[in-house]
Amino acid sequence: MTNYILNGILGLAVGDALGYAAQGKTREILKFAPVLEMKRGLWSDDTSLTLCTLASLRENDWRLNYVDLMERFSKWLEYGYMTPEGTVFDVGATTQRALQNYTGGAPLEQCAPRNQWNCGNGSLMRILPIEFYLQARPEADRYESIRNVSALTHAHICCTLGCYLYCAVASEIIAHRDLFKLATLLIRGVNRAVTELAQVADADDVSELHYYSRVIDHSVYDLPESEIESSGYIVDTLEAALWCLANTNSYRECLLWAVNLGDDADTVAAVAGSLAGVYYGYDSIPHEWLAGLKNMETIVRVCG
Repeated sequence: MTNYILNGILGLAVGDALGYAAQGKTREILKFAPVLEMKRGLWSDDTSLTLCTLASLRENDWRLNYVDLMERFSKWLEYGYMTPEGTVFDVGATTQRALQNYTGGAPLEQCAPRNQWNCGNGSLMRILPIEFYLQARPEADRYESIRNVSALTHAHICCTLGCYLYCAVASEIIAHRDLFKLATLLIRGVNRAVTELAQVADADDVSELHYYSRVIDHSVYDLPESEIESSGYIVDTLEAALWCLANTNSYRECLLWAVNLGDDADTVAAVAGSLAGVYYGYDSIPHEWLAGLKNMETIVRVCG
């Protein structure tokens, strides 16, 4: 499992840092001045919150402790815990509100906003360590674990379902990386998730899968770039990441496609980079990108 952890987390962190240079830029601007190499190497909240999640699992003997997770997230926001330079410089509004509610004394289950306007990608970007945890857990634990961890900051069902689809794809890559091409693994993972959700989730929850219709019917992979959005909306982020993964043939190519979509480029690249890292492996990540990554020793230490 350790190799998958290191591959996935470094793949995510490099994508986050590479994409940060393109965050907020339009696709049109990036066509003329694309990001091709690592700039400052600073990773943002995507990597920091992922490391908080992984550290919590490892330091609690691979048991889920929701209070510990929120304590670490709050420590990140207040004190720069698990940041490249001891400073927080990118915070999602929904995550910030949930953590402020938590430090203000709200019960854990009431911290996260629950309306449809709070369906950002803030739980998707940090959920990967939960899949590593679930590798050794019964299948019956998957839905509850993913839902509860997402709902610490993002409680809307759309966020739960996006995280579940993503984790199922990660699981499929881990289990069958040597047997199938990546595009096939993406389809298998999504199909598996839909089948499992029909068995373990409430019917009302399953009905909300319509948000991800283009992922579930696999039409997203054949869309032109003009129909792929790269906003901070969780559906857009997942679609964009899967589209990049399915239409490229290496870690480098995948990440450059993801980054140069623009808008919320760091998170799209982090999500795509995590799965590309698991599939292609550590050696596929360009050496110069790894060399430019700030505070890589912290990332490696947390990965164990």
